[in-house]
Amino acid sequence: MLTNRVKTKLESIRDLPTIPIVISEVLAAIDNPKSSAASLAKIIEKDQALTARVLRIANSPFYGYTRQISTIDLAIVIMGFNTLKEIVLSIVIQRFFSKVNTKLFNIRDFWQYGLFCGSTARLLSRKLGYKIAGEAFVAGLMHDIGIIIIAEYFTPKFKEIIKFANENNVSLIDAEQAIMECTHAEIGAWIADKWNLPDKMVTAIRNHHINYAFFAKNNDFDAYSESDTLIRDIDQPLTAIVSLAEWFADLLGLSKWMGSLIKPDYYLSTEVFGELNSEDILDPESSLFALKAELMEEFEKANIFIELQVSHA
Repeated sequence: MLTNRVKTKLESIRDLPTIPIVISEVLAAIDNPKSSAASLAKIIEKDQALTARVLRIANSPFYGYTRQISTIDLAIVIMGFNTLKEIVLSIVIQRFFSKVNTKLFNIRDFWQYGLFCGSTARLLSRKLGYKIAGEAFVAGLMHDIGIIIIAEYFTPKFKEIIKFANENNVSLIDAEQAIMECTHAEIGAWIADKWNLPDKMVTAIRNHHINYAFFAKNNDFDAYSESDTLIRDIDQPLTAIVSLAEWFADLLGLSKWMGSLIKPDYYLSTEVFGELNSEDILDPESSLFALKAELMEEFEKANIFIELQVSHA
């Protein structure tokens, strides 16, 4: 839980990432059941840069439409409101990442890691039958945004956290708890809530490092919290999907921004995944081998967001 001290500091930061007015209008229109494609298109087209980016992403291999999408009206008709919301939110997150100046770690590696988690969560959500793949993409993309917030706005504390983690051989999230009495997951959830993102996305961002398997195995949820509501929040599919995406990022070498830091716990047991991976034996016929290849292919398609970041720099 965020301490009052951290919450007060967050609320006092003037340049904390916010959603631009035009994008707020777009998101409000998307969530309004009375909105039409024409009225939504008019809002987006007020911002030429936003219009160009939406169309470029819509026509990228990441979405794979065979028909050329030349107007916002057509994009809405073909893609639907939910996919458009996914694109607009991803643009907001990308813009924030492009403005970060931290020299404490490689921000490009961190963006690629977030993008991999987003594209992986999106693919896994489709495979696992999670209905709103766009929610999974955005949750995966921004699940560790709290790390950026700490590095950018709590810089002395972030340096203490890294030092503590290295000297005590503990994970980043354990070091955060020791130094700040809260974690990047909780700060990220606070940001997501400020952006009025869906509750399930906020919950997934907050809980993706909770070791669910430990609590379930030991029937020890009360040791974490006496709240039945929190237990229900922990036990939800989107959290598992985001955690799986993060685990695959580590497995496939996309966590290099962390350097030598010990990896934190995931929502699902690392031991279970470790056993699964050890049985894979790099066999091209195995299902896990095929899934790894598919995840990397999806990530390559998501490079449109890296291209946009470079062009915006």
